[in-house]
Amino acid sequence: MSAFAVPPLDGHGCVRRARPLLGTLVDIGVPDGAELALRAAFEAIGQVQRLMSVFEAGSDLSRSHATPAGEPVRLHPWTAEVLTLAQTLSDQTEGLFDVALGSGPWALRQEGEHTNLVRLSPGTRLDLGGLAKGWAVDLAVEVALGQGAKAVWVNAGGDLRVQGMTLPIVLRDERTGGVRPWAELTDGAMASSDFRPGARSSLSGTLCAGHLSVLAPRCAWADALTKVLAQQAKVDQGRVHDLLQHYQAQVWVHDRSTSSP
Repeated sequence: MSAFAVPPLDGHGCVRRARPLLGTLVDIGVPDGAELALRAAFEAIGQVQRLMSVFEAGSDLSRSHATPAGEPVRLHPWTAEVLTLAQTLSDQTEGLFDVALGSGPWALRQEGEHTNLVRLSPGTRLDLGGLAKGWAVDLAVEVALGQGAKAVWVNAGGDLRVQGMTLPIVLRDERTGGVRPWAELTDGAMASSDFRPGARSSLSGTLCAGHLSVLAPRCAWADALTKVLAQQAKVDQGRVHDLLQHYQAQVWVHDRSTSSP
């Protein structure tokens, strides 16, 4: 799968580490001397995995799936925030963005200061894989900055955000199988989706655009928009314009037959 990557940054005065999290390799870089911020960023992403992964037995989603339909499950505030964004995206796309993948309805219900998740059908199964990774990248950036890092980048398998610096970005080249310089990113986020010819979206079943990239201020927005905009056959141009404007985003559709965007 094509994705963004950060090339070696020799001589840039950065501490860079990578760990397997969220089903991918998470790469984080901060300026020399900000190792505490680096560790805090990884800890935040680990917490997102524990809360939101369907592969974690104790996650909020797994607890909901193990609870009878109609019964509320109290959510961690982070999970509640991601699911609230998922609801907003679903409303904005007339259900095209669907973290239940068509399995059934669900709802968020407030109980005082707490948010509960309720599955409204026994078959409803939620999967935040199309949103939580980008959201975790944003969280890690904010945590690192809050711990005193003057700059940071976080790359989770091609979901990338940079803050406080300008970062060179490379893109895997579908034609040659290597990587090529693609852009420089300052204070923003990028995400990329790549579907093989004939692939269909798990959200809607529609044929997907092959390879596209989205630039936005936040990685969660870029991550989600790649999933929606790949389903071009079901998204009219007026709605595309509205989504890009609302999320201050830009989109590129890459040409597989050349090395150009």
